[in-house]
Amino acid sequence: MSSYPTLTEMGIPSVDEIYKYSLRQEGDVDVLKVYFRREKGSLLPRSKKFKFGRSHKTVRVDSSHDKYQEISEMSAFLMKAIDELHELVQHEHEVQDIRERLHADIDHLEKVVSNKLADIRRDIDKIK
Repeated sequence: MSSYPTLTEMGIPSVDEIYKYSLRQEGDVDVLKVYFRREKGSLLPRSKKFKFGRSHKTVRVDSSHDKYQEISEMSAFLMKAIDELHELVQHEHEVQDIRERLHADIDHLEKVVSNKLADIRRDIDKIK
C-alpha cells in the first residue's frame, strides 16, 4: 500500500518525482497544481492541475440578531492531499539540506587536507 493514498487515488503514482506544489482559489473552485521533476527531453508533463469544488454552508454570525453568513470550505480530500504533498516537499527540502551540508563538509575537509599537505611539503623541503 502506498504511503500517500490520497495522491495515489488522484492518479499520481510517482510521488518521488514531485518537488513542489501550488494552491489557489478561483471562485468556488480550489486549483492544486503539482510540479514534477523530469529529465530533459521527457515527454511526461512537468505539472498537473487538479480542481476541487468548495463546500458551502451557512453559519450564524450574530446570535442576538439571527444574522447568518454563507462560507465556503476546502474539500476534506484536498486537505488530505495537501498534507501528503507538504510531507513530501518537506522531506525533499530536508534531504536537500543534508546534501548541501555534506557538500560543505567535504569542501571544508578538502581545504584542511590541502593546507596540511602544503605544510608537510614545506617541512620536507626544509629537511633537504
